[in-house]
Amino acid sequence: MKKLPPKTMQPSDFQVNRTWLAYRINQSPMLVEGRPIDLYVLQDAASMFLFGNAFAAHGSDCDVTEVERLMESARVKKDEWPSELIMPGTQGAENSFAKVACKNGVAVRTVPESQMSFYIKDAQEAYEEFFSRGSGDA
Repeated sequence: MKKLPPKTMQPSDFQVNRTWLAYRINQSPMLVEGRPIDLYVLQDAASMFLFGNAFAAHGSDCDVTEVERLMESARVKKDEWPSELIMPGTQGAENSFAKVACKNGVAVRTVPESQMSFYIKDAQEAYEEFFSRGSGDA
């Protein structure tokens, strides 16, 4: 029997504030003051609400303090922690999002990036549209 590919996650698969997603939004590094930077977002899986973002040097993990602030801010908005945090790939327990989640009793699960493609592509399109406007639109 042929094995089916994993199902792509959709908002209808989740309940609001039960599952949060953390993932890198930029496909290639963005330059900030001449240094390559990656941008990570924290998102509610059911509502697709973006709580905010955290920056990291390209190829590095986000600062734990920055992730703590981001996740605490999201918790305050919803007045509770989610049941789980999902991240793409094989990021381990040493990842700053995973560390903060575990510290607060949130289960952490990793899935193939392709399963999160609905969310990642949507956010990447919005990101690219925003940054493609350039500084002339401010």
